Amino acid sequence: MRLITLLLLPLALWATTTVAQDDDLDFLFADTPSTATPRPTPTPAPSSAQPKDDPDLQTIPVDALRSPEPTPVRAPQARVIEEIVVTAQKREQSLQDVPISVTAVDGSFIEMTNASDLADVSLYVPNVRVDADDLGSPQLFIRGFGTNAFNPSFESSVGFVQDEVYFGRPAYFTESMFDVERVEVLRGPQGTLFGKNTIAGVFNVTSRGPSELFEGDARYTYGQNNAHRVEAGVGGMFADWGGIRISGLYRDEDGALYNQFQQRDEQALEQMAGRIKLRLLPSDVLSIDISAQVSDTEAPFWPFQLAVLDEGTRNFLNSYDSDIEDDPYNFRTSFNTPGFIEKGSETLSAITTWDTGDLWGLQDSALTLVLAGSKLHIDQLNELDVSPADISRLDNFEDHKQLSGELRFSARADSLFGWGGDIDLVAGAFWYDSEYTLLARIHAGSDIGSFVLTEDALQLISGSGGFGLLAGLPGIPLLGNILGPIIGEDFYQLDYDQGVSSLAFFGQMTWYLTERIAITPGIRINSEEKNVDSAGTQQCTLDSLGLPVCIMAALLGAENYEQRGLQRKESDVSPKLVVQYFSDNDINLFASYARGYKSGGFNSLSYNGEDLEFEPENAETFELGIKATLFDRTLRLNATLYETRFDNLQVLAFNGLFFDVSNAASARSRGLEADFMWFTPFEPLQIMGSVGLLDATYDDYQGAPAPVRDDEGNLQLDETQDLSGKRIAFAPRTTATLTPMLTFPLWGLVGNLAVDVLHQGEQYTDTDLDPNTRVEAYTMYAARLTLANERDSWSLTLGASNLTDERVLNQVTDATFFPGSYFAQQANGREWFATFSMRFGD
Repeated sequence: MRLITLLLLPLALWATTTVAQDDDLDFLFADTPSTATPRPTPTPAPSSAQPKDDPDLQTIPVDALRSPEPTPVRAPQARVIEEIVVTAQKREQSLQDVPISVTAVDGSFIEMTNASDLADVSLYVPNVRVDADDLGSPQLFIRGFGTNAFNPSFESSVGFVQDEVYFGRPAYFTESMFDVERVEVLRGPQGTLFGKNTIAGVFNVTSRGPSELFEGDARYTYGQNNAHRVEAGVGGMFADWGGIRISGLYRDEDGALYNQFQQRDEQALEQMAGRIKLRLLPSDVLSIDISAQVSDTEAPFWPFQLAVLDEGTRNFLNSYDSDIEDDPYNFRTSFNTPGFIEKGSETLSAITTWDTGDLWGLQDSALTLVLAGSKLHIDQLNELDVSPADISRLDNFEDHKQLSGELRFSARADSLFGWGGDIDLVAGAFWYDSEYTLLARIHAGSDIGSFVLTEDALQLISGSGGFGLLAGLPGIPLLGNILGPIIGEDFYQLDYDQGVSSLAFFGQMTWYLTERIAITPGIRINSEEKNVDSAGTQQCTLDSLGLPVCIMAALLGAENYEQRGLQRKESDVSPKLVVQYFSDNDINLFASYARGYKSGGFNSLSYNGEDLEFEPENAETFELGIKATLFDRTLRLNATLYETRFDNLQVLAFNGLFFDVSNAASARSRGLEADFMWFTPFEPLQIMGSVGLLDATYDDYQGAPAPVRDDEGNLQLDETQDLSGKRIAFAPRTTATLTPMLTFPLWGLVGNLAVDVLHQGEQYTDTDLDPNTRVEAYTMYAARLTLANERDSWSLTLGASNLTDERVLNQVTDATFFPGSYFAQQANGREWFATFSMRFGD
């Protein structure tokens, strides 16, 4: 796979250099798309693979009109906000007509802000949180609801769709993001039209395809921590019957977190990817888009620091590193295992659209078939105790294969049997089949013999307070060296195989009852089957010698078990209904109801084979929204009030060793999302921003796991608590952004200066709402200056994020093997970058 990627990259770069010409595209100013075409093309079907080549597809756009010919200074022209086209309802629509809460971020804005992944993009989207520091198990939350993906059997509550293909594992969220046309974030249950398990929302990503004219672009970014990023793409229509686009990415950086024990960077990253998109037009009514993508990522593992060490733990670890500390804000850690994660994917898809014209009284009908196959692999070795003592490590391998297909029919009618006005409809079927394999071994390290005599180990084994016999005494590492060969190989192995087969039928229509009123009913009927084999096995030298227990199994409270032939069959009906009112003043008011569903499953990280099964979760959402374009199209304002209710919310609580998988009885989220873009009366200045208000709580959660220690410091590993009425973790009450942008002439060039203000409220980052996992509210600032020539054939951007070097923790969780201590993951500090871009084309 890496070989294919390496071949794609030089091919893209070679093509860009051999066809280099000045490009008329302008990422600083919104352009009107070219209307020149080599031949007539079929009318695009809803959500066809032929998106409009419009650089203004964004909620956070950078808009102005350009002069047709380069001049030293642009002639003053009336500024208007350009239309934003999205595919949130499986057809190309203006964002202002879509009756759901959706934010769309344009690819040019992603490039200008130096966003390298979806976590960076999410900073500009209200009521959305993405934590992608664990590349194999990213966590995504919309309106407070999401999934802790550390348990591989949990499917994400936030769906991921790229180029019309649904991807069934959370790890796809951290695959390479490059050559992006736009990212759409759809909030709330999207169960009617998008794939499966989209109960909290969907990230709908569209990559760039072949344009009508042959063009290319390339950019190089150098930044903090020796970060290098090279991205290039080239393509267009090479004939009236076909076109191609080739793009590639190479990314390499050291990272900020330094491991003082191993003397290496723990946030280093190397990523390579390539994509080929081929468009074929065999006839005036038929189009075929074929896409092939490969991605390969390697990084050390994992980026955690110790926090809140008690005296006994600190004394024990001092025997291995005299400089051990628990400051989670200094970008320093100390652990002994040279962990790594290697992950990659290969995806092949084909989208065929047949413009069937007028059928059975319907107009502009089209049939679209989407077929796709993908493979994902993860190979990782990581330090489980995040300490200089060699206590335990996890060796983990995951393999995922999926096939999917979607067949849908779209059309328009003048009325419904003579009643009312126009009707836009889409209906179809979706099929998904996947196989997932997990093999994980939790190994005992060479210092396990020393650790089992500490206070921490005795507490874990007994489940209550113990007494450390040798904690903190000199010579503990020597004792471990003596006992290590006696203990020998000692590990607990988890084997998990899961097959999933899903089938769904869906339909939706928008019926314009009058010129001002429209209704949109929709429904999806789902059926799914899961087949699982799960086993846990302890293996150790002591067991082979006839001793009754293995050390690692004792620490984990683990037992041998084998559960084969487990099966779940589920079905669900997810309806929706929207009512819209269109005024004469470019104002769209809507009210909606939608229901969503996420399937149940089996715990893949059980240590005893008990209580493996968890039930599906359901949600229903009510929304009231307004989408307005005001003041002669110089102000766009979109806002949505919502309330979401969850039943059987799937939760994963981790206390350092045990994975409690269960269903909370019910939960609720209510709040507001709003965003705006304003061309101010002062022509060079435009301002954009957003705000999210969120109140997410458990309605009923009486059997929730308690923090490892109570307020007095007493151990409570097996205790529960009542979280009814308490806030949900990962649900900040407020998120907000503000970005003023100033455009000005400078030395015959076009300058653009932008400042970002990014605010996030305080939140808990662990399900048990342990006060030690609470992260304070913070506000960060970013700025960037871009200089470009008049034709925008080249540009230079200088920027920096987190200007005030705010020290913030992304997440705090219970530490493995050290009850009452914590692992902390620190957000990036101040970072600067410089990007040089070139664009060219016909």
